[in-house]
Amino acid sequence: MSDSTPPVPPTPPVPPGDPAAMPVPPAPGQPPYGQQAPGQQVPGQPMPGQPVYGQPVAGQPVYGQPVYGQPYPPAYVAGPRTNTLALVSMILSLVGLVSGITAVGGIICGHIALSQIKRTAEAGRGMALAGVIVGYVVVGLWVLFIVAYIVILAVVFGIAASTGSFSGS
Repeated sequence: MSDSTPPVPPTPPVPPGDPAAMPVPPAPGQPPYGQQAPGQQVPGQPMPGQPVYGQPVAGQPVYGQPVYGQPYPPAYVAGPRTNTLALVSMILSLVGLVSGITAVGGIICGHIALSQIKRTAEAGRGMALAGVIVGYVVVGLWVLFIVAYIVILAVVFGIAASTGSFSGS
């Protein structure tokens, strides 16, 4: 024989009437079922030279493993909750820079927040202190403004009264 194809093995006899049980001969140039042709990939097996899924590749860190032996970073841990009155105190004091009247509320809320923070160990002490300090500064500035306004009015009306410009005659 001068054929380069291997001989096909004989097929076993099949009972008549059962077409599903009939074996199908392989196509010319194909290996019989269950055998691999050279250079052909077997399903479920990696190609030669390819890494196997789940196996580390040389020179690369494995996903999920710490690099260079460092520990995992800590998970997010929420700190103590912030006192609400501390935030309200700071906001009222800052709004008091414009309106003046809310600074008093900022001072009151700040003192209450400081006592609550001392008792419950909540966060927000800095905001409460800022609210109290800014509130006192704003109230002090408004008091100075009012005193200066009264003094200026007294001086103007004092000068006017001494010159007699307000006399009815």
